[in-house]
Amino acid sequence: MKKYLLLFLVTSVVAPAYSLDFQLANLKAADFAAQDAAPAPLPGAPVKEEPQVPQDLVYKFTQARNDLARIESDTTWLRSDIDRLEADARRIEQGSSSAFFSMDLRRMSSDMTRRYNDLQRLVFDVKNLLKLAQKDAKLNQLARDMEWDARDLDNRFQFDIMNSAQSLEWTVRRIDPKLIGYDAQWTAGDLSRACRDIQWKTRDLRWDAQELVKKTQP
Repeated sequence: MKKYLLLFLVTSVVAPAYSLDFQLANLKAADFAAQDAAPAPLPGAPVKEEPQVPQDLVYKFTQARNDLARIESDTTWLRSDIDRLEADARRIEQGSSSAFFSMDLRRMSSDMTRRYNDLQRLVFDVKNLLKLAQKDAKLNQLARDMEWDARDLDNRFQFDIMNSAQSLEWTVRRIDPKLIGYDAQWTAGDLSRACRDIQWKTRDLRWDAQELVKKTQP
């Protein structure tokens, strides 16, 4: 009887402990299984960095834009100035005197040559920008500003200034050199020719500016 009682007591003590260990083992196994089943977090996709446009290139675009805007603004009243010279020439043709006509005509011709030289340098600069152009929103906006001013400048010379300069030359050539000045015909011819040369440059500049817009379009 004592033997059976002792066996019962041992079984009663060991059984609960064994059951507890078994449950803990099952819980740990379940936890590991749940962790294994959970998908591992994916690494974040790398952010693609846009290439930075060199600041010196932005400066070159800005400088070209400013130079073109200055040249375009400088020609705003140019047609009116040439028409005023022709009006003075007509008054001389009708017998009036103008002591400053020859000087004003020479100054106008000299200024036109200066504008041609400035524009020639700008055309060279824009052609260099075509070689350096990159796709960038800032550069594209600067190129669009240049295209706008180049179009206005080209239209102004093609349809306004060239016609006024040609009309002035014709008027001067039919006036007696004794009245208008012996060098007036040559000077008026130089002025007219300079306007034609400038218009060829404005046409090239307009095309290059359009191409610059395409090359910088993001």
